[in-house]
Amino acid sequence: MKVKKLLMCVSFLVSGQALANVTEYCPSPADIKELAIGVYKAPTASGDGEWYGVSQTGRGPVGEFELAIFAPRIAAEISAVAGEILRCGYMLQNGGELDMRYKREGTVVSIDTNGPWEEWFGQYYCDSKEVRACAFKEVVRTTKR
Repeated sequence: MKVKKLLMCVSFLVSGQALANVTEYCPSPADIKELAIGVYKAPTASGDGEWYGVSQTGRGPVGEFELAIFAPRIAAEISAVAGEILRCGYMLQNGGELDMRYKREGTVVSIDTNGPWEEWFGQYYCDSKEVRACAFKEVVRTTKR
């Protein structure tokens, strides 16, 4: 049922209006700030939103990027898939893990399956340590002025 709703939403977004794709990435560990004990926030690459995260197992500064997970919903093009970023995972410097979530649940994005994203049990993951390697494009509706 959720897939049908997502398909209907994407169809609505595509019909009659151009879509702009904004390239985003998992935030750099240096950009992630701890707001309160175990509560983290980081700006998106476009500056048009924020990443949010809560650590259940640690606190303190963010160490290194571990893994991004993407859940596909529909095929967008030959080498791209549309769906949702489930999380970007990090290790904390003082021990523990942090999962950062992109904007809000259900934000539609697409990934290029010819890049560092690898399919695994129906989802995709990216564990590249290169800066901005785990890129994705948010599907954003342009506004008329």
